[in-house]
Amino acid sequence: MVDIDTRAIEQGRFFTELENRHAAPVALVGATIAEKFFPGADPIGKTIQLAKQEFTIIGTFEKSATCWARRQDRYAIMPDWKHFCDFAEDGAALTINVKAASPATFERAQDQSRLVLRSRRHITGAKQEDFFVTTKDTYISLWQSISAAFFAVFIMVSAISAIVGGIVIMNVMLVSVTERTKEIGVRRALGATQADILKQFLTESVMQVLVGGAVGIFAGFACAIALRTFTAFPAAVQTPVAILGVLLSTVIGLFFGIYPAVQASKLDPVVALRSD
Repeated sequence: MVDIDTRAIEQGRFFTELENRHAAPVALVGATIAEKFFPGADPIGKTIQLAKQEFTIIGTFEKSATCWARRQDRYAIMPDWKHFCDFAEDGAALTINVKAASPATFERAQDQSRLVLRSRRHITGAKQEDFFVTTKDTYISLWQSISAAFFAVFIMVSAISAIVGGIVIMNVMLVSVTERTKEIGVRRALGATQADILKQFLTESVMQVLVGGAVGIFAGFACAIALRTFTAFPAAVQTPVAILGVLLSTVIGLFFGIYPAVQASKLDPVVALRSD
């Protein structure tokens, strides 16, 4: 374990081969355990009780660098298989960590590990294996599939929000056209063309969504800064995403503002001037 564990020891040491062979009551603990049970004190040499057994702390691990792994700091490592048997409940899973001698032999190491496990578990032929081999690529693939699912859900929710927002903008502009019928008639009487009226209402529609988009982007940046400042969550808003949000707002304003703008441009000046 001392040779293949990627976690760095912050204080103390790993247990020796002799301690492991004789199941010595010593343990290494994660950073969260050390901070919770021994705040402001050196945990080395202190005693901790795990599953009604007392262990002397001989080392602590460094705190995980990312917020996603912080909960993994709540663990303890003890020597010998005996302690696993004492702590394990019925149906508990057993994990065996294996490190290949070199990247070139990594695939062969997996095949050898699988062959040994199949032999010791008497799995022959096409019989289903009751174990599985995982590598960092396995976890990366799992994370990519999970993130892809979240991304698809976010896209769907964003699309629904954009459609609903666009419909609201269109209704607001239609109400505006109805309430400003006389204004449109006056403009037409003074020489404004249908294209001028169309441009006016399209511009108003785009300005509304741009203001809303700017408020949303500002809120996003504020939330990211607050999360980064007050929590360990590495939140950030990328500039290209913010620009994309502005462009999307503009497109929504143009698309859903076309119908009200066309309705306004088609109003008859005489009829518009007679309206109350």
